[in-house]
Amino acid sequence: MYPRTMPGAALLLDRHYNSLAPYRKGEANMYAVRKHETCTIKYVETVDRHLILRPHNPSYPIEVITMEGSRKPGDYIVGRVCYVGTDT
Repeated sequence: MYPRTMPGAALLLDRHYNSLAPYRKGEANMYAVRKHETCTIKYVETVDRHLILRPHNPSYPIEVITMEGSRKPGDYIVGRVCYVGTDT
């Protein structure tokens, strides 16, 4: 998610906010998302039964996760990134 987050940055997650509704008007949310056996930080949107994971830099590829069964986006979202801290 460079340049929005830097290597070694500390992220604070709001684990109670797993909705895809914008937290602030006109600003996209970054989310921690469960992906297989790990977690990734991306912008998230849905199309049909798929989660589209977008990086900050549009020159990088998007990732797609197919939602299984009756699972909803909130079942994959760990939380909204509400703070990014870097040690200088």
